[in-house]
Amino acid sequence: MKFLYIHGFNSAGYGDKVSHLRKNFGDENVISINLPYDPEKAMALLEYLVRNLKEEPLILVGTSLGGFYALYLTYKYGIISVLINPATHAHEDLKTEIGHHRNYKTDESYEFTEKHVEALRDFFVPIEKLENLKDRIYVYLDEGDEVLDSKKTAEYFKGFYVQMFPDGDHRFKHMPELIEDIKRVLKMEGENG
Repeated sequence: MKFLYIHGFNSAGYGDKVSHLRKNFGDENVISINLPYDPEKAMALLEYLVRNLKEEPLILVGTSLGGFYALYLTYKYGIISVLINPATHAHEDLKTEIGHHRNYKTDESYEFTEKHVEALRDFFVPIEKLENLKDRIYVYLDEGDEVLDSKKTAEYFKGFYVQMFPDGDHRFKHMPELIEDIKRVLKMEGENG
């Protein structure tokens, strides 16, 4: 079993969430890279990885914008995805981020443009198209998310597997609980599959 961690906007492929995954599932089983800020380049890289890792069971773990990307990949490839405080409408949410940025982890300087926002629209999957994939999508939310409205996200995924934790924030403060839940779900799938 391999995990592909997909980071959020203006972030990078390392940090607490990746550390938790590696500690619990092994360094060799967690793939995490720094994605390009350009959505088209990021998705091309993610699809390359998914196509080349599909021989063994793969779980996507996407946070915020990474959750948006993971939803698209789940829709296209049928892979299980674990979504952490996911952006459901990144093509709308990130309009406010058009402009100059410096990545707070890598220190990379870049310009996020209207073209990038429009590119995100190509990866939006309406919830109706995900109905037959409910058993492949697991959503984890911190109620105190200050960036994305967790209650709206929970409502958006109504009927899907959703765990809402009290308090927390957009960075997500409940990785140990999420890890235990993933282990429980994987054990159940192993018993049923």
